[in-house]
Amino acid sequence: MHSIAMRLPPDTAVVFGTTPLQVQVDPLIFVSVSVVLFFVAALFGPLLLLRFRDARLPTDPERGIIDDLLTVSEFTPAAYRVVETIGEHSITLSIRGPPGRRYLIVSDYVIQELDSDTAAALLAAEAERARLFYLEYRIVAAGSVLGIATAMFAGWLSFSDGLFILAVAALALFWIGRQFQFRADRNAADRVGPNELADAFEQVADLRGVTPEQASWTTWVEIQPPLGQRITRLRNHAK
Repeated sequence: MHSIAMRLPPDTAVVFGTTPLQVQVDPLIFVSVSVVLFFVAALFGPLLLLRFRDARLPTDPERGIIDDLLTVSEFTPAAYRVVETIGEHSITLSIRGPPGRRYLIVSDYVIQELDSDTAAALLAAEAERARLFYLEYRIVAAGSVLGIATAMFAGWLSFSDGLFILAVAALALFWIGRQFQFRADRNAADRVGPNELADAFEQVADLRGVTPEQASWTTWVEIQPPLGQRITRLRNHAK
């Protein structure tokens, strides 16, 4: 047997190791990709989830009921999906999808059991949110906050300036978002009546076993106003 040895000078150190792979991403690209992904998830996520739920096309009688409920809203979705009731008082009612391809997602409980006036009022509220592009605004607001935060940590803004701009922008964007919701409620109230819409909100809250919360200091950092505040404004609007 022969061995092969490598002789090195005494002062030579041999280091075995690896250098971590570092990938640098342009902050602008990061923000753009994040906003696009958030936009896709918010608009199409609920539609994709329907594939994993007991969702189906409405029957002819159900379609007739839905169309009657939508009469006061003057809203025509591109497609309808009915979610089979998961539990007692399972109320699902939302409008999702990109503009021009809005899907109406409604549970069979809303069609079969919920009072027609209540269901029509809730549909009117959802339709007005869709008309005002409320969901799209929330995506833009989230992307704006993310962009400012990225600019701050990327060094484009000093930390103190970035933190100030982030706080002011977030408060302003959240306030505007709440005004969008209030405007949607007013538009829906013009169609079904403010007291009728407030009654519908209260009935749904009662069926779900929750108490509508009023505004508090935390409302300033929320883009969606609490249900209790929306109901109070509708009651005041009726006076």
